Amino acid sequence: MPARRAMRLARCLMALSLLLVLPQPGLAVDRGRQVVVTKADDAARLMDAVENAIWAADGKPASKAVYVVYSTDCAWSKRLFDDTRALAGNVQLRWIPVAGSAAGSVVAGRDSASVAGAFSGRASRAGDASAQRGLVYNHGVMDSITYQLRPYDRSKTFAFPTLVYRSGKSVKVVAGNPRNLAALSAEVLNEPRTASLVPAGIALSAQPPSLLRSRNLSKWAHRNDMPMIFRAAPSPQAPPIDDLDKDFLVPVSGIVGTTGWIEVAPWGLDKRKAYVHDPLMARMAMLDYRVKPQGGQWQAPATVQVREFPDMEAHVQETLPPGVRYRRSGVVEHAGRVWDQIVLYADDAVGYVPR
Repeated sequence: MPARRAMRLARCLMALSLLLVLPQPGLAVDRGRQVVVTKADDAARLMDAVENAIWAADGKPASKAVYVVYSTDCAWSKRLFDDTRALAGNVQLRWIPVAGSAAGSVVAGRDSASVAGAFSGRASRAGDASAQRGLVYNHGVMDSITYQLRPYDRSKTFAFPTLVYRSGKSVKVVAGNPRNLAALSAEVLNEPRTASLVPAGIALSAQPPSLLRSRNLSKWAHRNDMPMIFRAAPSPQAPPIDDLDKDFLVPVSGIVGTTGWIEVAPWGLDKRKAYVHDPLMARMAMLDYRVKPQGGQWQAPATVQVREFPDMEAHVQETLPPGVRYRRSGVVEHAGRVWDQIVLYADDAVGYVPR
C-alpha cells in the first residue's frame, strides 16, 4: 500500500476515534465554582453567546443584566427564581432555558410569567415548532459556554443554574446559586445598551434551515491548517460550539441552500446538528455530473493533478509524475470539459483528471 494511502487510512481511523471522544454537550463548570474570564476577546465572545440566546426577561428593562442558563425542572433554578424577587428594578435576570419539560413554553413566552409558570407546573409541556427550534438554539448556547471555557475550566458537569454577567472588564461565570445575592447587583457592570437588546437567536431560529440533499459529499473534512468552527446555526452570528482539526471527518446531513453552509452531525448518535461554513465543499457537494463507465488503462501524459471532483476548483488529491498508469473506471463530461475517472487508491476510491 502506498505510503500516502496508508496515511489517508490512518486519518480516517483517527476521525472515527474523534467521534467517540468529542466533548459531549453539558460539560462546563462544577457547581460551586466560579470562573472569571479576563481576556477581552474571550469575554466578548462569551457575552455575545448569552446575549443572543433566546432568553426570557425577568423584571423591568435594566442597564444591568444577568444571564441564567437553566432547566425548568431544576429545583436549584426554581430556588434562584424565588430568591431573586427582591432584585427587581436593580438587575434584570434573563433566563435561558436549555432543558426541562416546560422549556419550550419559556422560549415562546420570553417573560417572567412564563418562567414562573414553568416552575409552578402551570405551563404547557411543549411548544410549537418555532419554540422547539429556539430550545435547540439555546442548547447550542450551553455548548458554546462549555467550548469557550475549555481554556479556563474542564469540569465534568454543567450546573443548573449557571449565571453569566459582566463584572468590570471581565465576565464572571457562576455555577450554581450565588451565596450572596444581595451583593450581586453591585457586581454587575452597568451597561445602558443592555436594556434594549434584541437577541439574534430569535431570527436565527425563526425558520428551519432550507436543506438540500448532498449529492456527492457523505462526510466532510476541512483542509486548512487552522481548526474549523462548528456553529449552532448556519450564520456567523450563531454561537461557536466546537472545532475540528484538519482532515478529520464528520457525517454530512445536508447543504443549506446556496449559502455555503454545510449541516453536519459531529456527535454521532446524538441527533443534534452543527453547521460549518465551507463554500467550496458546499458547491462540490451539489455538482451535477454523471459518470459513464469506461475501462482500460490511463497513463499520465505529463505531471498531472488528480482532483477530488470533476471541477478545476476541487481539492487536489495527488500529483502524479509523467508515465504512471492507473485503472480507468469512467468518463465525465462536466462544464464543457471531459474528465477521466481513475481508481486512485487500493480501496477503489477514485479521482478525476481533465483531458
